[in-house]
Amino acid sequence: MILKNPFKTETRELFIWNYDCWICDMNGWDSGHHILGRISSSPLNFCPIHNQKCHLGNGKLVTFEVRKKLLKKTYEYLKKSRYDFTSKDRSFIAKNKKYYKDIIVH
Repeated sequence: MILKNPFKTETRELFIWNYDCWICDMNGWDSGHHILGRISSSPLNFCPIHNQKCHLGNGKLVTFEVRKKLLKKTYEYLKKSRYDFTSKDRSFIAKNKKYYKDIIVH
């Protein structure tokens, strides 16, 4: 099956040194979750989680609070990793500013 808007290998590799699932904080994540859905393949829309335990059937993943928490964790992780944000990433932030207004402080 070909997924619509899958994450590139380069995006997955950005998280290679992260071992924890960002939902339950336990080791061994095995899935890359599109935080805001498949609207963007930007690394800012990626979070590592356990597919069976924390992803499938988890209705909380679509709540504003959980999405904001995951976006913040991803943003901070990428910043700490010295990731160079692209124009695609900056566009993602601008389109989703309601989530980022307390995350990115100028």
